[in-house]
Amino acid sequence: MKTILSLVLLFLSFSFSAQAQETLGGIRVNVGLPTADFRSEVGNQWFPSLNLGVLQQLANTPIYLGGEFGYMLYGTAVHRSREVINGTDQRFRIRRNNNAIHLSGVVRVMPDFGIGIRPFVEGQLGTIHTYTRSKVRENRLTEPFVSGTEVYDWALMYQLGGGLMIPLEKGGDTFLELRVNYMQTGTMDFLTSRDASYDNQGEVTLNTRNAAFQLLSPSLAVKFRF
Repeated sequence: MKTILSLVLLFLSFSFSAQAQETLGGIRVNVGLPTADFRSEVGNQWFPSLNLGVLQQLANTPIYLGGEFGYMLYGTAVHRSREVINGTDQRFRIRRNNNAIHLSGVVRVMPDFGIGIRPFVEGQLGTIHTYTRSKVRENRLTEPFVSGTEVYDWALMYQLGGGLMIPLEKGGDTFLELRVNYMQTGTMDFLTSRDASYDNQGEVTLNTRNAAFQLLSPSLAVKFRF
């Protein structure tokens, strides 16, 4: 895994040092929709995520190199129990969040036809880290007195897709970007919001799944030219 991360960081380092004509950066909101075998595993959930990205154009080409970093929340659930601490009848609030972070290098082909709107296709290669965190509080306003990571894993990830970059004003440096990507990962251990169950003694059972993430991800971004 250290080797994979090193390769991704080397790729990003190369992309940022390449001679460039145009630099683009921005923030993106995604909705991940499960497809194929993954949909049968998790049902009709949708996976919101937030990405930060930067791209640099290689001089005199329509090719852009860069990277994206993203955070995804793929399920959250709350359980209330009086069985957290033996000998007390106090009711506690248990929050369990299922998270993922991913880092990838990006190669984009985006020619400028001189019509304002710029179509593009792109590919990404990187890694994804899934992890489930649980926190126990007296109520939602208090600090957690117990917290921890329960299930976590790493996998390779790639994405393929395309979209349109639309200028918000003629000759301006701000763009609205519409994109649809397909994400495929290697198999990982993970939980969904339905995978924790409790018995009448308050003991939790985690139904850990092992599958690859397969997501169709429409997204909306605001991009700035620097």
